[in-house]
This record gives sequence, structure tokens and C-alpha cells, in this order.
Amino acid sequence: MRRRKKFEGVEIEADLLPVMNVMFLLIPLLLSVMEYASMSSINVSPPRFSAASAETKPDDAPQDKPLNLKVMVLEDGFRISADAQQDGAEAGKATDSKAPTIPLARPGTPLGDYSRYDYAALEERVQRYKQAFPHETTVTISAESNIPMQTIIDTMDTLAGRDCKLSRALKGEEVPANCYFWQPVLEAGAG
Repeated sequence: MRRRKKFEGVEIEADLLPVMNVMFLLIPLLLSVMEYASMSSINVSPPRFSAASAETKPDDAPQDKPLNLKVMVLEDGFRISADAQQDGAEAGKATDSKAPTIPLARPGTPLGDYSRYDYAALEERVQRYKQAFPHETTVTISAESNIPMQTIIDTMDTLAGRDCKLSRALKGEEVPANCYFWQPVLEAGAG
């Protein structure tokens, strides 16, 4: 019968010097890169609910009617409605509620293509709404289920204003005039 050798435990020293050298070089590198990295954010508000009393009197109603601007991103363009009436609808005339208010700029292009939608026409329309309702900042955005997220983000950027910079406004300064509807509320599904 053979005897097994007794296992002898040997202490192994961990050599941390190479790891520390790499970390010593990475920390200043990461700090210097963060100085040049731009951060951006999109302010999105949740839907607002109110528990209004059923006994609301007409005298209690606000004098200025809210705009209630809604933009639906469809496969065939943008549908804009304000105060529960589709944009472009004239009084007394029936319009197709499913037709886009602003048709595609380039029909036939794939859904993910930026040039597919007419963002210039959307911004021009939004400027008119902002001139009529200068204190409104909220817009409700909805989209069909197959619309890419980048298209929704481009739509939010257009509704806020392509040259809108809110960094100073968020620090307490006045909101710039080139900022239109910069508080989007995302709603599920275009209806």
C-alpha cells in the first residue's frame, strides 16, 4: 500500500502591480474623455390625470382654452390635432380623420430613413401654433407600432425646435424664443 503525500499548502502572493499600473493609466484617460463627451437628455412628462369635480360651473372654466396639441406619427406622415379638431379641418367641412395632415416628404423610402418625413413642414406648422399660444409648452406624441424610435426622437426634436437649447432655462433663465413645445408626453398608439 502506497502512502499518499500529505498536501502542503503554499501561499501564493498576488502580483497586483500590473493591474494597478493599468488602472493608474485608465483613470486619467477616462476623466479626460468625459470632458469631451456630450450628454443630452429628453424631458418626457407622464400623462396628467385630474380628479375634477362633477359640479364644475361654467364660471370656473379658464378664459383661455388650452391648445391640447397632439402629433401622431403615421407610416404616411404626421397627423396634427389641436383642441380635439384635426389641423387643416375647416369649420363645417368633413375631413378624413385617418389622413395625415403633413404627408411624407419622400414616399417609398424605408421607415428608418430620416428624409422620409417632412420635418421642415412640421416645424413650420409648430411655429404657427407657438405664435398663437406662446405659453403652451406641452405636446402629446403618439405613433403607430411599427415606427422606429429614432423617428419619434426626431419628431420630439422638431417639436421642441431644432435650435432649442434648454440648458440655461433649466438653471432658471428664460426659455429661448426658438423653443416651441419642449415638454412632450408620449402616448401609446396613434388613434
